[in-house]
Amino acid sequence: QVDALLLAGDVFDTSALDVTRLTQLAGHLARLGRAGIPTVLIRGNHDALLDHERYGPLDASVFLLDQDRPTVEIAGAALHGIGFAARHVDESLLPRYPRAVPGRINIGLMHTSLGGAAGHDPYAPCAETDLLAHGYEYWALGHIHRRAEYRAGRAVAVMPGIPQGRHIREPGRGSATLATVTRDGTELQTVPIAGLAFQTVAIDLSSAGSQGARIAAIESALSGLAEADHSVAARLLLSGAPQLAAEPGLAHELAERAAEAVPGVAIDAIRFAHADPSDAAGIKELVHMMSEEAATPGFRDEAAELLAAWRNALPPEIRDTLDDADLDDLIAEGVTAVAARLATGGAQ
Repeated sequence: QVDALLLAGDVFDTSALDVTRLTQLAGHLARLGRAGIPTVLIRGNHDALLDHERYGPLDASVFLLDQDRPTVEIAGAALHGIGFAARHVDESLLPRYPRAVPGRINIGLMHTSLGGAAGHDPYAPCAETDLLAHGYEYWALGHIHRRAEYRAGRAVAVMPGIPQGRHIREPGRGSATLATVTRDGTELQTVPIAGLAFQTVAIDLSSAGSQGARIAAIESALSGLAEADHSVAARLLLSGAPQLAAEPGLAHELAERAAEAVPGVAIDAIRFAHADPSDAAGIKELVHMMSEEAATPGFRDEAAELLAAWRNALPPEIRDTLDDADLDDLIAEGVTAVAARLATGGAQ
């Protein structure tokens, strides 16, 4: 029972056409239109060059706003938006937005990094104070995948975050924001909608002396993640069992057996807490030398090339699961695994 669905860019993760997903989107938006719910959207940096109408026009209830048509009126409100016309926009789009229409509730859609965010390049940067002073009652923002709210007087801006996390660096359950906008103020409600949430869980196995005890400990930790209304993909951070760090295949087997007993929870990946090289009796100096070698520019360059090759081998929609920001962690985990293997006598 809403007046409109607002999509503030990056409906798709790429500008490359996927006919199946494009058709699915068009069908769902048309279904909303038949229910009297129009859709207003803009293009973001990922889908800036996507031709939504390549295989026929969108439903009449769908309004794609851009520089040529920046405003549409719906239910007594003026909705304004200017999407990306290129993959990267490095200047503020706010000066191009129309002035607030007198006598109307004014709502803006903008794809922007605002003042910047960790892990994100600046896209259509815009000062929060300037945005909220533009005269609109509400701003629906896109780009940053973490939810945030901004307020100044009666003006409200919401970065609703991503509705469905794509990997472990987007943890928790994605949501949409239900905004009730009036001239007297705006009420906001976060509506969880993701069918899958990514979570990291740390498990200490130091007191689990047998394989059965380790399975039970992992199962107990996973049981605390189970939810009735969505599934969970768990990344395990294991400590206290150096022999598992030396035998990652065994660790995966134990984790999968534990997950079988917990409905709705699956294993995303397994990581091992970085061990102190001094724990590896008799090989401290060797591990120290490995750590020094792993920190050299030549080693890091080769590791980065290998990481890039792995990433390029993945389907485009999941390539950022292997990010350059993970390189140091992956190298450290590799040293930990080798140290554990040597310490347990598993390698000569």
